[in-house]
Amino acid sequence: MTMPPTPTLSQLERSCGMLFYSTTGKGINGKIRVKPEDFLVEEITPEGYVVNESLKTLSRGSGPYTLAVLKKRSRDLLPTLSLLQKLLKAKVSFAGIKDRRAVTYQLISISRPLTEPIRMNNLEVWAVGTSKWEVRPGELKGNRFTITIRSLDREDISTDVLPDLNWLPGYFGHQRFGITRPNTHKVGKYMVKGEFEEAVREFLAEPYEGEPNRIFSIRLHLKTTWDLNVALSSMPSFLLYEREVIRALLSGADYLRSLKSLPSRLIRLFVDSYQSYLFNLALSERWSKYGLNYVAPGDIVSILDSSLNPSRPIKVTHSNLEKLKKFVDSKKAVLLMPVPGSNLSVEGVNYQIYSEILEKEKISPRSFSNVMGLEFRGTMRPAVFYPTDLEILNPSEDELNPGKTKITIKFTLPRGFYATVLLRELMKPEDPKSAGF
Repeated sequence: MTMPPTPTLSQLERSCGMLFYSTTGKGINGKIRVKPEDFLVEEITPEGYVVNESLKTLSRGSGPYTLAVLKKRSRDLLPTLSLLQKLLKAKVSFAGIKDRRAVTYQLISISRPLTEPIRMNNLEVWAVGTSKWEVRPGELKGNRFTITIRSLDREDISTDVLPDLNWLPGYFGHQRFGITRPNTHKVGKYMVKGEFEEAVREFLAEPYEGEPNRIFSIRLHLKTTWDLNVALSSMPSFLLYEREVIRALLSGADYLRSLKSLPSRLIRLFVDSYQSYLFNLALSERWSKYGLNYVAPGDIVSILDSSLNPSRPIKVTHSNLEKLKKFVDSKKAVLLMPVPGSNLSVEGVNYQIYSEILEKEKISPRSFSNVMGLEFRGTMRPAVFYPTDLEILNPSEDELNPGKTKITIKFTLPRGFYATVLLRELMKPEDPKSAGF
Protein backbone atom coordinates (compact mmCIF):
# COMPACT_ATOMS: atom_id res chain seq x y z
CA MET A 1 0.00 0.00 0.00
CA THR A 2 3.01 2.29 0.09
CA MET A 3 3.75 2.19 -3.66
CA PRO A 4 2.72 5.31 -5.62
CA PRO A 5 -0.89 4.72 -6.66
CA THR A 6 -1.88 4.38 -10.33
CA PRO A 7 -4.00 7.31 -11.63
CA THR A 8 -7.53 6.58 -12.86
CA LEU A 9 -8.26 6.63 -16.58
CA SER A 10 -11.74 8.10 -16.07
CA GLN A 11 -12.69 11.77 -16.08
CA LEU A 12 -15.94 10.83 -14.31
CA GLU A 13 -14.00 9.21 -11.47
CA ARG A 14 -11.70 12.21 -11.17
CA SER A 15 -14.75 14.46 -10.82
CA CYS A 16 -15.89 12.29 -7.87
CA GLY A 17 -12.50 12.33 -6.08
CA MET A 18 -11.70 8.70 -7.02
CA LEU A 19 -8.23 9.51 -8.30
CA PHE A 20 -6.31 6.23 -8.06
CA TYR A 21 -6.33 2.45 -8.53
CA SER A 22 -4.86 0.01 -6.04
CA THR A 23 -3.82 -2.32 -8.88
CA THR A 24 -1.34 -1.76 -11.71
CA GLY A 25 -2.49 -4.33 -14.30
CA LYS A 26 -4.21 -3.56 -17.58
CA GLY A 27 -8.01 -3.48 -17.30
CA ILE A 28 -10.11 -6.13 -19.04
CA ASN A 29 -12.80 -3.56 -20.05
CA GLY A 30 -16.18 -5.20 -20.73
CA LYS A 31 -19.71 -4.33 -19.63
CA ILE A 32 -21.72 -5.02 -16.48
CA ARG A 33 -25.51 -4.90 -15.89
CA VAL A 34 -26.33 -5.84 -19.49
CA LYS A 35 -29.38 -7.43 -17.86
CA PRO A 36 -30.42 -7.16 -14.18
CA GLU A 37 -29.61 -10.82 -13.46
CA ASP A 38 -25.96 -10.07 -14.28
CA PHE A 39 -25.69 -8.13 -11.00
CA LEU A 40 -26.90 -10.20 -8.04
CA VAL A 41 -26.70 -8.79 -4.49
CA GLU A 42 -27.47 -10.91 -1.40
CA GLU A 43 -27.40 -9.25 2.02
CA ILE A 44 -25.70 -11.04 4.93
CA THR A 45 -27.53 -10.61 8.24
CA PRO A 46 -25.79 -9.99 11.60
CA GLU A 47 -26.50 -13.67 12.38
CA GLY A 48 -24.56 -14.67 9.26
CA TYR A 49 -27.53 -15.75 7.11
CA VAL A 50 -27.32 -15.04 3.39
CA VAL A 51 -30.62 -13.46 2.32
CA ASN A 52 -31.95 -15.15 -0.82
CA GLU A 53 -34.67 -17.55 -2.05
CA SER A 54 -33.63 -20.21 0.47
CA LEU A 55 -34.12 -18.01 3.56
CA LYS A 56 -37.46 -19.09 5.05
CA THR A 57 -36.94 -18.78 8.82
CA LEU A 58 -35.25 -16.13 10.98
CA SER A 59 -36.41 -15.15 14.46
CA ARG A 60 -35.33 -12.27 16.69
CA GLY A 61 -37.75 -13.07 19.46
CA SER A 62 -41.51 -12.77 19.73
CA GLY A 63 -42.40 -9.15 19.03
CA PRO A 64 -44.50 -6.72 17.02
CA TYR A 65 -42.30 -6.72 13.91
CA THR A 66 -42.39 -9.12 10.98
CA LEU A 67 -39.01 -9.97 9.45
CA ALA A 68 -39.31 -10.43 5.70
CA VAL A 69 -37.17 -10.90 2.60
CA LEU A 70 -37.48 -8.18 -0.04
CA LYS A 71 -36.47 -9.31 -3.53
CA LYS A 72 -36.46 -6.61 -6.19
CA ARG A 73 -35.38 -6.44 -9.82
CA SER A 74 -34.39 -3.12 -11.42
CA ARG A 75 -36.14 -1.07 -8.76
CA ASP A 76 -34.97 1.84 -6.58
CA LEU A 77 -35.18 0.92 -2.91
CA LEU A 78 -36.72 4.07 -1.41
CA PRO A 79 -39.71 4.36 -3.82
CA THR A 80 -40.23 0.60 -3.40
CA LEU A 81 -40.40 1.00 0.39
CA SER A 82 -42.83 3.92 0.02
CA LEU A 83 -45.05 1.71 -2.13
CA LEU A 84 -44.93 -1.13 0.42
CA GLN A 85 -45.73 1.23 3.31
CA LYS A 86 -48.83 2.52 1.50
CA LEU A 87 -49.87 -1.00 0.52
CA LEU A 88 -49.39 -2.45 4.01
CA LYS A 89 -50.31 0.69 5.99
CA ALA A 90 -47.25 -0.05 8.13
CA LYS A 91 -43.68 1.13 8.68
CA VAL A 92 -41.07 -0.74 6.64
CA SER A 93 -37.41 -0.56 7.73
CA PHE A 94 -34.19 -1.77 6.10
CA ALA A 95 -30.48 -2.21 6.88
CA GLY A 96 -28.82 -1.00 3.68
CA ILE A 97 -29.60 0.57 0.30
CA LYS A 98 -29.10 -1.88 -2.56
CA ASP A 99 -28.34 -1.27 -6.24
CA ARG A 100 -31.21 -0.37 -8.57
CA ARG A 101 -29.97 -1.99 -11.79
CA ALA A 102 -29.67 -5.42 -10.23
CA VAL A 103 -31.49 -8.34 -8.65
CA THR A 104 -31.20 -7.79 -4.90
CA TYR A 105 -32.25 -9.62 -1.74
CA GLN A 106 -32.38 -7.95 1.67
CA LEU A 107 -33.99 -8.26 5.09
CA ILE A 108 -36.71 -5.77 6.01
CA SER A 109 -39.01 -5.37 8.99
CA ILE A 110 -42.73 -4.55 8.83
CA SER A 111 -44.54 -3.08 11.84
CA ARG A 112 -47.45 -5.56 11.55
CA PRO A 113 -48.03 -9.22 10.63
CA LEU A 114 -47.62 -10.25 6.98
CA THR A 115 -49.88 -13.24 6.37
CA GLU A 116 -49.50 -13.63 2.61
CA PRO A 117 -46.46 -13.09 0.35
CA ILE A 118 -46.53 -10.03 -1.89
CA ARG A 119 -45.82 -10.55 -5.57
CA MET A 120 -46.03 -7.69 -8.04
CA ASN A 121 -44.03 -6.12 -10.85
CA ASN A 122 -40.34 -6.97 -10.25
CA LEU A 123 -40.99 -7.22 -6.52
CA GLU A 124 -41.49 -10.05 -4.01
CA VAL A 125 -41.82 -9.97 -0.21
CA TRP A 126 -42.23 -12.98 2.08
CA ALA A 127 -42.22 -13.28 5.85
CA VAL A 128 -39.51 -15.32 7.59
CA GLY A 129 -40.13 -14.61 11.28
CA THR A 130 -40.79 -12.08 14.04
CA SER A 131 -38.62 -9.60 15.92
CA LYS A 132 -38.69 -7.53 19.08
CA TRP A 133 -37.11 -4.62 17.18
CA GLU A 134 -37.19 -3.18 13.70
CA VAL A 135 -34.34 -3.66 11.23
CA ARG A 136 -31.99 -0.70 11.61
CA PRO A 137 -29.65 1.02 9.11
CA GLY A 138 -26.24 -0.64 9.17
CA GLU A 139 -27.58 -3.80 10.83
CA LEU A 140 -25.86 -6.23 8.47
CA LYS A 141 -22.52 -7.97 8.15
CA GLY A 142 -22.04 -7.26 4.47
CA ASN A 143 -23.20 -8.24 1.00
CA ARG A 144 -22.42 -11.13 -1.33
CA PHE A 145 -22.14 -10.28 -5.03
CA THR A 146 -22.33 -12.44 -8.15
CA ILE A 147 -21.56 -10.29 -11.19
CA THR A 148 -21.23 -11.16 -14.88
CA ILE A 149 -18.90 -9.05 -17.05
CA ARG A 150 -19.74 -9.31 -20.77
CA SER A 151 -18.40 -8.17 -24.17
CA LEU A 152 -14.85 -9.22 -23.35
CA ASP A 153 -12.10 -9.99 -25.83
CA ARG A 154 -10.68 -13.35 -24.79
CA GLU A 155 -7.08 -12.23 -25.28
CA ASP A 156 -7.62 -9.50 -22.64
CA ILE A 157 -8.58 -11.88 -19.84
CA SER A 158 -5.68 -14.24 -19.50
CA THR A 159 -5.14 -14.91 -15.81
CA ASP A 160 -1.92 -12.87 -15.64
CA VAL A 161 -3.82 -9.60 -16.21
CA LEU A 162 -6.46 -10.31 -13.57
CA PRO A 163 -5.28 -7.95 -10.83
CA ASP A 164 -4.41 -8.80 -7.27
CA LEU A 165 -7.51 -7.66 -5.40
CA ASN A 166 -6.23 -8.23 -1.85
CA TRP A 167 -7.28 -4.78 -0.67
CA LEU A 168 -9.25 -1.86 -2.06
CA PRO A 169 -9.48 1.87 -1.28
CA GLY A 170 -12.50 2.82 0.84
CA TYR A 171 -13.90 5.17 -1.80
CA PHE A 172 -17.58 5.98 -1.99
CA GLY A 173 -18.49 4.50 -5.37
CA HIS A 174 -19.91 5.90 -8.58
CA GLN A 175 -23.57 5.42 -7.60
CA ARG A 176 -23.16 7.89 -4.75
CA PHE A 177 -22.69 10.73 -7.22
CA GLY A 178 -24.80 9.65 -10.19
CA ILE A 179 -23.60 8.09 -13.42
CA THR A 180 -25.89 9.68 -16.00
CA ARG A 181 -25.76 13.03 -14.18
CA PRO A 182 -22.72 12.88 -11.88
CA ASN A 183 -23.66 16.03 -9.99
CA THR A 184 -25.42 15.11 -6.73
CA HIS A 185 -22.30 16.26 -4.84
CA LYS A 186 -22.26 19.54 -6.79
CA VAL A 187 -25.86 20.31 -5.81
CA GLY A 188 -24.95 19.38 -2.22
CA LYS A 189 -21.93 21.68 -2.25
CA TYR A 190 -24.08 24.65 -3.24
CA MET A 191 -26.59 23.78 -0.51
CA VAL A 192 -23.83 23.60 2.12
CA LYS A 193 -22.45 26.97 1.01
CA GLY A 194 -25.91 28.59 1.04
CA GLU A 195 -25.70 29.25 -2.71
CA PHE A 196 -29.28 28.22 -3.40
CA GLU A 197 -29.66 29.75 -6.85
CA GLU A 198 -26.59 27.83 -8.02
CA ALA A 199 -28.00 24.64 -6.44
CA VAL A 200 -31.30 25.07 -8.29
CA ARG A 201 -29.60 25.80 -11.62
CA GLU A 202 -27.28 22.79 -11.27
CA PHE A 203 -30.22 20.53 -10.35
CA LEU A 204 -32.58 21.69 -13.08
CA ALA A 205 -30.59 23.15 -15.93
CA GLU A 206 -27.11 21.66 -16.15
CA PRO A 207 -27.10 19.21 -19.09
CA TYR A 208 -24.83 16.14 -18.99
CA GLU A 209 -23.66 14.20 -22.03
CA GLY A 210 -24.91 10.86 -20.69
CA GLU A 211 -28.54 11.96 -20.56
CA PRO A 212 -31.13 11.08 -23.24
CA ASN A 213 -31.09 13.66 -26.06
CA ARG A 214 -34.55 14.96 -25.24
CA ILE A 215 -33.70 15.60 -21.56
CA PHE A 216 -30.34 17.12 -22.52
CA SER A 217 -32.12 19.55 -24.88
CA ILE A 218 -34.73 20.54 -22.27
CA ARG A 219 -32.04 21.31 -19.69
CA LEU A 220 -29.90 23.18 -22.21
CA HIS A 221 -32.87 25.32 -23.31
CA LEU A 222 -33.66 26.10 -19.66
CA LYS A 223 -30.02 26.97 -18.98
CA THR A 224 -29.86 29.43 -21.88
CA THR A 225 -33.36 30.99 -21.56
CA TRP A 226 -34.44 30.30 -17.93
CA ASP A 227 -37.97 29.96 -19.32
CA LEU A 228 -39.58 27.98 -16.51
CA ASN A 229 -42.98 27.72 -18.22
CA VAL A 230 -41.47 26.05 -21.28
CA ALA A 231 -39.40 23.76 -19.04
CA LEU A 232 -42.46 22.69 -17.03
CA SER A 233 -44.52 21.95 -20.14
CA SER A 234 -41.71 19.92 -21.77
CA MET A 235 -40.20 18.17 -18.71
CA PRO A 236 -41.42 14.52 -18.65
CA SER A 237 -43.52 13.42 -15.69
CA PHE A 238 -40.90 10.97 -14.41
CA LEU A 239 -38.64 13.95 -13.56
CA LEU A 240 -40.95 14.45 -10.61
CA TYR A 241 -38.58 16.42 -8.39
CA GLU A 242 -37.46 18.80 -11.12
CA ARG A 243 -41.11 19.57 -11.84
CA GLU A 244 -41.75 20.21 -8.14
CA VAL A 245 -38.95 22.77 -7.94
CA ILE A 246 -40.07 24.50 -11.16
CA ARG A 247 -43.67 24.68 -9.88
CA ALA A 248 -42.46 26.22 -6.62
CA LEU A 249 -40.44 28.85 -8.52
CA LEU A 250 -43.41 29.67 -10.77
CA SER A 251 -45.63 30.10 -7.71
CA GLY A 252 -43.28 32.80 -6.39
CA ALA A 253 -40.98 30.81 -4.10
CA ASP A 254 -37.37 31.96 -3.82
CA TYR A 255 -34.54 29.53 -4.56
CA LEU A 256 -34.27 28.29 -0.96
CA ARG A 257 -38.01 27.67 -0.60
CA SER A 258 -38.14 25.94 -3.98
CA LEU A 259 -35.46 23.50 -2.80
CA LYS A 260 -37.43 22.91 0.40
CA SER A 261 -40.22 21.52 -1.80
CA LEU A 262 -37.97 18.46 -2.17
CA PRO A 263 -38.30 15.56 0.32
CA SER A 264 -35.82 15.90 3.19
CA ARG A 265 -34.35 12.49 2.31
CA LEU A 266 -33.41 13.87 -1.13
CA ILE A 267 -31.86 16.98 0.43
CA ARG A 268 -29.90 14.65 2.70
CA LEU A 269 -28.82 12.61 -0.32
CA PHE A 270 -27.32 15.70 -1.99
CA VAL A 271 -25.38 16.77 1.11
CA ASP A 272 -24.32 13.19 1.95
CA SER A 273 -22.96 12.99 -1.59
CA TYR A 274 -20.90 16.14 -1.08
CA GLN A 275 -19.54 14.74 2.19
CA SER A 276 -18.64 11.56 0.29
CA TYR A 277 -16.82 13.60 -2.37
CA LEU A 278 -14.77 15.39 0.32
CA PHE A 279 -13.89 12.02 1.86
CA ASN A 280 -12.79 10.63 -1.51
CA LEU A 281 -10.57 13.68 -2.05
CA ALA A 282 -9.01 13.33 1.41
CA LEU A 283 -8.46 9.60 0.90
CA SER A 284 -6.78 10.22 -2.48
CA GLU A 285 -4.56 12.92 -0.98
CA ARG A 286 -3.47 10.78 1.95
CA TRP A 287 -2.89 7.82 -0.36
CA SER A 288 -0.66 9.81 -2.70
CA LYS A 289 1.41 11.29 0.13
CA TYR A 290 1.67 8.49 2.68
CA GLY A 291 -0.05 5.30 1.50
CA LEU A 292 -3.17 3.89 3.15
CA ASN A 293 -1.44 1.64 5.70
CA TYR A 294 0.63 4.52 7.10
CA VAL A 295 -0.33 5.23 10.71
CA ALA A 296 0.80 8.19 12.82
CA PRO A 297 -0.05 9.71 16.23
CA GLY A 298 -3.39 11.49 16.12
CA ASP A 299 -4.90 8.95 13.68
CA ILE A 300 -7.82 6.68 14.53
CA VAL A 301 -7.43 2.95 13.91
CA SER A 302 -10.10 0.30 14.36
CA ILE A 303 -9.77 -3.38 15.13
CA LEU A 304 -11.63 -5.45 12.50
CA ASP A 305 -14.22 -8.03 13.54
CA SER A 306 -14.62 -11.49 11.99
CA SER A 307 -16.57 -9.96 9.05
CA LEU A 308 -13.78 -7.39 8.48
CA ASN A 309 -15.99 -4.54 9.69
CA PRO A 310 -14.49 -1.92 12.06
CA SER A 311 -15.45 -2.74 15.63
CA ARG A 312 -13.34 -0.75 18.11
CA PRO A 313 -11.83 2.67 17.28
CA ILE A 314 -8.54 3.44 19.01
CA LYS A 315 -6.67 6.74 18.95
CA VAL A 316 -3.04 6.36 17.92
CA THR A 317 -0.52 7.69 20.45
CA HIS A 318 3.25 7.47 20.68
CA SER A 319 2.90 4.64 23.21
CA ASN A 320 0.62 2.37 21.13
CA LEU A 321 1.93 3.35 17.67
CA GLU A 322 4.12 0.32 17.00
CA LYS A 323 1.49 -2.15 18.19
CA LEU A 324 -1.24 -0.58 16.02
CA LYS A 325 1.09 -0.44 13.01
CA LYS A 326 1.55 -4.21 13.30
CA PHE A 327 -2.21 -4.71 13.53
CA VAL A 328 -2.78 -2.62 10.39
CA ASP A 329 0.02 -4.37 8.47
CA SER A 330 -1.41 -7.78 9.37
CA LYS A 331 -4.97 -6.76 8.34
CA LYS A 332 -6.27 -7.10 11.90
CA ALA A 333 -7.01 -3.38 12.00
CA VAL A 334 -7.58 -0.53 9.57
CA LEU A 335 -7.00 3.22 9.45
CA LEU A 336 -10.24 5.21 9.79
CA MET A 337 -10.61 8.59 8.11
CA PRO A 338 -13.27 11.24 8.77
CA VAL A 339 -16.21 11.88 6.48
CA PRO A 340 -16.39 15.67 7.01
CA GLY A 341 -19.38 17.10 8.86
CA SER A 342 -20.29 19.54 11.62
CA ASN A 343 -18.33 17.49 14.18
CA LEU A 344 -15.11 17.19 12.14
CA SER A 345 -12.05 17.00 14.38
CA VAL A 346 -8.67 16.16 12.90
CA GLU A 347 -5.08 16.17 14.04
CA GLY A 348 -1.75 14.77 12.94
CA VAL A 349 -1.22 14.28 9.20
CA ASN A 350 -4.97 14.52 8.55
CA TYR A 351 -5.06 18.08 9.87
CA GLN A 352 -3.17 19.48 6.90
CA ILE A 353 -5.01 17.27 4.37
CA TYR A 354 -8.50 18.26 5.54
CA SER A 355 -7.60 21.90 6.20
CA GLU A 356 -6.35 22.35 2.64
CA ILE A 357 -9.42 20.67 1.13
CA LEU A 358 -11.90 22.72 3.21
CA GLU A 359 -10.01 25.93 2.48
CA LYS A 360 -10.07 25.20 -1.25
CA GLU A 361 -13.81 24.45 -1.05
CA LYS A 362 -14.33 27.63 1.03
CA ILE A 363 -16.22 25.81 3.79
CA SER A 364 -15.66 24.82 7.43
CA PRO A 365 -17.19 22.19 9.73
CA ARG A 366 -19.70 24.87 10.81
CA SER A 367 -21.01 24.91 7.23
CA PHE A 368 -22.63 21.53 7.93
CA SER A 369 -24.33 22.55 11.20
CA ASN A 370 -27.37 24.12 9.54
CA VAL A 371 -28.04 23.25 5.90
CA MET A 372 -31.61 24.22 5.08
CA GLY A 373 -32.53 23.51 8.71
CA LEU A 374 -30.73 20.16 8.85
CA GLU A 375 -27.47 19.25 10.60
CA PHE A 376 -25.00 16.93 8.90
CA ARG A 377 -22.57 15.26 11.25
CA GLY A 378 -19.59 13.33 9.97
CA THR A 379 -18.63 9.70 10.57
CA MET A 380 -15.45 7.65 10.39
CA ARG A 381 -14.87 5.34 7.43
CA PRO A 382 -12.16 2.75 6.75
CA ALA A 383 -9.42 3.91 4.39
CA VAL A 384 -9.26 0.42 2.89
CA PHE A 385 -11.46 -2.66 2.83
CA TYR A 386 -10.86 -6.33 2.15
CA PRO A 387 -12.99 -8.49 -0.17
CA THR A 388 -13.39 -12.14 0.84
CA ASP A 389 -14.45 -15.37 -0.91
CA LEU A 390 -13.22 -13.89 -4.20
CA GLU A 391 -13.76 -16.26 -7.10
CA ILE A 392 -13.45 -15.60 -10.82
CA LEU A 393 -15.14 -18.30 -12.86
CA ASN A 394 -13.62 -19.52 -16.12
CA PRO A 395 -14.40 -17.44 -19.21
CA SER A 396 -17.20 -18.71 -21.41
CA GLU A 397 -18.93 -17.59 -24.59
CA ASP A 398 -21.11 -14.48 -24.17
CA GLU A 399 -24.45 -15.65 -25.54
CA LEU A 400 -25.66 -12.04 -25.86
CA ASN A 401 -22.61 -10.93 -27.86
CA PRO A 402 -21.48 -13.53 -30.44
CA GLY A 403 -17.71 -13.69 -30.75
CA LYS A 404 -17.23 -12.17 -27.29
CA THR A 405 -16.48 -13.72 -23.92
CA LYS A 406 -18.00 -13.31 -20.43
CA ILE A 407 -16.74 -14.03 -16.94
CA THR A 408 -18.57 -14.21 -13.63
CA ILE A 409 -16.96 -12.90 -10.47
CA LYS A 410 -18.15 -13.70 -6.95
CA PHE A 411 -17.08 -11.94 -3.77
CA THR A 412 -18.25 -10.71 -0.36
CA LEU A 413 -17.74 -7.15 0.91
CA PRO A 414 -18.09 -5.67 4.40
CA ARG A 415 -21.06 -3.36 4.92
CA GLY A 416 -21.03 0.08 3.36
CA PHE A 417 -18.66 -0.74 0.50
CA TYR A 418 -19.32 -0.71 -3.22
CA ALA A 419 -18.93 -3.59 -5.66
CA THR A 420 -18.11 -1.06 -8.37
CA VAL A 421 -14.97 -0.02 -6.45
CA LEU A 422 -13.73 -3.60 -6.90
CA LEU A 423 -14.98 -3.87 -10.49
CA ARG A 424 -13.22 -0.64 -11.57
CA GLU A 425 -9.90 -2.23 -10.57
CA LEU A 426 -10.63 -5.27 -12.72
CA MET A 427 -12.10 -3.45 -15.73
CA LYS A 428 -10.46 0.02 -15.58
CA PRO A 429 -13.11 1.67 -17.78
CA GLU A 430 -12.40 5.09 -19.26
CA ASP A 431 -16.15 5.62 -19.50
CA PRO A 432 -17.83 3.96 -16.48
CA LYS A 433 -21.30 4.86 -17.76
CA SER A 434 -20.99 2.97 -21.06
CA ALA A 435 -19.41 0.07 -19.10
CA GLY A 436 -22.61 -0.23 -17.04
CA PHE A 437 -21.43 1.27 -13.77
